[in-house]
Amino acid sequence: MVACEHDIDIRTDHEQPQLSLHGYLSADSAVNHLVVGMTGVSQATIVHQAHVEVYVNGEFREKCKADGDTRHYLITTPFSPGDRVRIEVATTDGNHHAYVEETVPQPVGGIKGVKAQLVEEHKFLSEYGYADETADAFELRLTFADNRGSTDFYRLAAPLVGAMREHRYVGPDGEYMEDIDSVTVPVTFDCTQDPILMEGNTIKPSSDLDMPTVGNVINRYGVFTDKLFRDNEASLCVYLPLTFKRSLDVMYDYGTIFTLLKGTAKVAIESITESDYYYLKALNTSESETYEDNHDLSGPIRLPSNVHGGTGFVGFRASKSIECTLAK
Repeated sequence: MVACEHDIDIRTDHEQPQLSLHGYLSADSAVNHLVVGMTGVSQATIVHQAHVEVYVNGEFREKCKADGDTRHYLITTPFSPGDRVRIEVATTDGNHHAYVEETVPQPVGGIKGVKAQLVEEHKFLSEYGYADETADAFELRLTFADNRGSTDFYRLAAPLVGAMREHRYVGPDGEYMEDIDSVTVPVTFDCTQDPILMEGNTIKPSSDLDMPTVGNVINRYGVFTDKLFRDNEASLCVYLPLTFKRSLDVMYDYGTIFTLLKGTAKVAIESITESDYYYLKALNTSESETYEDNHDLSGPIRLPSNVHGGTGFVGFRASKSIECTLAK
């Protein structure tokens, strides 16, 4: 057996800082946000005095400025599906330059309809097939048409739903406090049993006596391609929990609890670029329960980047939405 007897210093002084660009730009938004940063040895820093220029189909359209509060660069140039968009970024000293160039995707062929119904005691499965929670849920079935004659990449966005919010916290004098109001929130859905969203690798319920499912990754970001239904109609089926918690301290019952209200839900399918699809697929894997950097023989996941001369990711999207009624 051979063992290490000496510590080896890791040199970081040879790492050169890079411009880092991040944002999701939508053809449906009047104003889009771009975050510009600079990588460092221990952490990235925000750059709020860079030169940011936007070109559409080879023509200069806009020079952007950073917002004073958010320090995001505001892009007011309208984008249309099919536009070739290039965003160039440079530091004021001229030492760093990066750009991203993508074509805005075409929106989905059309949303035909959506149905919602209440399902009692739905099993929300983990990646191992075990029921982490059994609770009432709304089942959403969405039917849409694919774009014809092309390979398309899509994302089912988290539905926007009205909910009653209960916020529980410790008051200034140590007493238990609770605020209740109504809000509209994006709701994370369960898609573990949908063959399109899970790309054929649906998760089956397992018991303590069964061998757990291995290798399945839950599609938390809702991305999928049209390879299973190209040039045809398709249907997606997902489940929304009737009640869900965020940042809840179970021991002391502090945090925020949301309960969905009967009313209208907004469901959207986003058309995304191919690079966006693979970026979000990589995030699905890196955030999965079964993935561990130190146990995977292939090493840590390297997130894709579409930034030339720098790092980061800038996505371009176009969407269509439909509303449905949630009734208990």
